[in-house]
Amino acid sequence: MDSRERRQRIEALAHQIWEAEGRPDDQQQRHWHMAERLVEAEIAAARGEESTDGQP
Repeated sequence: MDSRERRQRIEALAHQIWEAEGRPDDQQQRHWHMAERLVEAEIAAARGEESTDGQP
């Protein structure tokens, strides 16, 4: 996944998180960070690795 694809995936997930939480205001940064962690976990899983935070 190149950097453009990674960013697009993060944007899509952050948007999904925002919608799932009822579209709250002022939560963009938290949603973005959550989406970043999910994308990193997806990338690690695709490589057959454990998550980057040391948890399985």
